Amino acid sequence: MEAQRRCSKLQVLITNQQNSFEHVLTTNIQNWGHQAIVVTPSSILSESHAHGDVLLFDLDEALHSASPIENGNPQVPIASMLWAENGIKKDDKHWRHVRLTIALSSRSVSRSTLEQIGAVALLQKPFEMSRLQRYLRVFQKLLLEGEETPSVGEKIRILVVDDDVAIANAVKQCLNVESNYEVAVAHDGLEALEQCLDWRPHCIVADLIMPWLDGYQVIRCLNKASLHTIPAFVIMSALTQFEAPWNRPYMRGNHVAYVDKPFNVDHLLAAIEQVCLDRV
Repeated sequence: MEAQRRCSKLQVLITNQQNSFEHVLTTNIQNWGHQAIVVTPSSILSESHAHGDVLLFDLDEALHSASPIENGNPQVPIASMLWAENGIKKDDKHWRHVRLTIALSSRSVSRSTLEQIGAVALLQKPFEMSRLQRYLRVFQKLLLEGEETPSVGEKIRILVVDDDVAIANAVKQCLNVESNYEVAVAHDGLEALEQCLDWRPHCIVADLIMPWLDGYQVIRCLNKASLHTIPAFVIMSALTQFEAPWNRPYMRGNHVAYVDKPFNVDHLLAAIEQVCLDRV
């Protein structure tokens, strides 16, 4: 069954929309070699329908059906309107039959709202189709194709992920001083997922706010993958522990440490050493 699943197409669910954009999405997704399935928001929330790998959930269409009073009140958060109109619960169970969710919206959506609705990414409309194509290409590899077998070695593999090239290189130089570390660098969340599958790092040192996927979204994605083991994490940011999603199921059981930016080298090395020891 597992081998058969790895050969299948990525199943992409699209919440139905009242315009031609639905057709554009469906056509492109099929041309990329994936399976596109149009569903209703109610079927996504039901117990018996709409199984898939990736859900493209259009927040604009969900809010279009909101009551006029709520829709005209800028003080009502998007997430709260979704809870009221669609019966979405504030936990990770509301998308019961999909593995990863990408939100689509023409307006700005906060990271906390994406966290609440369980989305790993936001595509702000209008967006270039190449952006969606890259998400789906990486998710295909993550969810269906499995992981590469890394070369056996004694060194601990550390993946540094930061969109600031100078900071990423500085962290790499600090780690290269340690003779038992092998270090690689990625500059966004999707590249980090690709390297996780190909190189299998023992630990990921990641910035919190990055393009494509933030640090926590990378953890969420890896928890949905069929990996033998998930790497330990060191999250770097000025707001790490204040914004940590402590109560989220995808955080449970993972080894995560926090280092404030600007980071102290000794603190960073100690955090890496600790999470790697905890992971063993």
